[in-house]
Amino acid sequence: MKKDKNEGSGSIKLIRKSNDLVEGRYRFDIWETRVFTKMLTMIKKDDEDFKEYRIYLKDVVKDFGLSHKNSYKMLKDGAKGLTKKEIRIIRDTPEGLKEFQTHIAVGVDSFVKDGNYVDISFHPKMKPFLLQLQTQYLMYDIRNVLGIQSSFSVRIYELLKQYERIGKRRFSVKELKEMLDISDKYPLYANFKQRVILKAQEDLQESTDISFTFEEIKYGKQISELVFHIFKNSTVVDSRNEEEIEDLPQLDTDILNLIERELFSMVRDFKGANLKTVQKWLKLYPEDYIKSRIILVKNLMQVGQTVANPMGFIQSMMSQPDIFDPIQEEKNLQEVKKQKLKEEHKIKEAKLSKEQQLEQLRQDFSESKLKLIEMLLEENKTLAAEFTAELKSLREQANPPFIIQIALEHYETNLPEIKPGSSEELIYNYKLGGSFGALMMDWFENKFSKEFKELSLLFEQKISGLL
Repeated sequence: MKKDKNEGSGSIKLIRKSNDLVEGRYRFDIWETRVFTKMLTMIKKDDEDFKEYRIYLKDVVKDFGLSHKNSYKMLKDGAKGLTKKEIRIIRDTPEGLKEFQTHIAVGVDSFVKDGNYVDISFHPKMKPFLLQLQTQYLMYDIRNVLGIQSSFSVRIYELLKQYERIGKRRFSVKELKEMLDISDKYPLYANFKQRVILKAQEDLQESTDISFTFEEIKYGKQISELVFHIFKNSTVVDSRNEEEIEDLPQLDTDILNLIERELFSMVRDFKGANLKTVQKWLKLYPEDYIKSRIILVKNLMQVGQTVANPMGFIQSMMSQPDIFDPIQEEKNLQEVKKQKLKEEHKIKEAKLSKEQQLEQLRQDFSESKLKLIEMLLEENKTLAAEFTAELKSLREQANPPFIIQIALEHYETNLPEIKPGSSEELIYNYKLGGSFGALMMDWFENKFSKEFKELSLLFEQKISGLL
């Protein structure tokens, strides 16, 4: 297999992958990411099928600036690891959302000793996401990811690069963790933020052509969504030498057309509205910025304010960095109240559920204590007579406690057709409740303190787990 003639040339290598692949659910380690990235640069724009790619390890070491003494071994392990990895892709089809799943790569060959290359190919089912891409794909300069040491940072770079032209992208925390395939990691948001988000922010600022800030959106007390604001990273871009490189699309054409149509539909009824004006706005301002100004003018007209030239008014609003829309603010306030009510309802339901669970635990504990008494009575046939005799001796004292008198009166007036002084008689009277039941439980808990303590500890553990 011959080395590609472009290998080692001065041209900039480009990464191309479909948007579906960018947003797929998968997780690589950094060595798998490097092999995968190298493979992507070896695909030609007009390729109709995958080839078996020969990756010279010294080229990868050079490209990524690696100095690790075990780099060759780690890259070989990365190639083998790719063949075991699967990717899940959620696609919107005419029949509805479908989940597509496939392995990433196949057929790794390398020498056991002193091997300086690996042969590897993409799995055939990856073809729709890497070959003959015409629309809905991401393309970027490989230099943006060569210096990144975290596979998560590479993924976040790609997810934000898709929306560079729009300037903003919103994820729920759950959705982003699913895309990174780390739903089972970082259960604490603070850890996820520190090790993934802030790490990516640092890596992108240092190595890539974009940077970002982010907002944390709360529902109740938890951070549930993240809004990323995406910027051109002039520090990195301006430091790069001009080299031979294809023009990189700033935004997927289909996405851009969709945004243009949506914005134009918002103003099409205004005199003088045209698509060129909307396109001009989009070159200068983010989508949400434009929408907020259109909505402001429409709200003013809705409440009866005369606006002689709506398009002119919207245009004047474009130069205003800060606007106040009382109607939109009221809607936002109502939405906040609505969310607050939802959260209060959830809390109330959770509290009610917890109280129900606590009550069930108490009932279970009471039943467990009765079962323990039944077991003790079964194991020791003299216990019933011992308890009854002790109870009667207490009544015969000069001034027996009032509770003893009540308990015995209860006991003696509720005798069933059961052998007097038997275990069955005691359990029957215990279940009737009242003073007798309480007295009987106290007697057994004192006599068999060890057994009842073990039962109590188990119950307390369940209570603390619930609270």
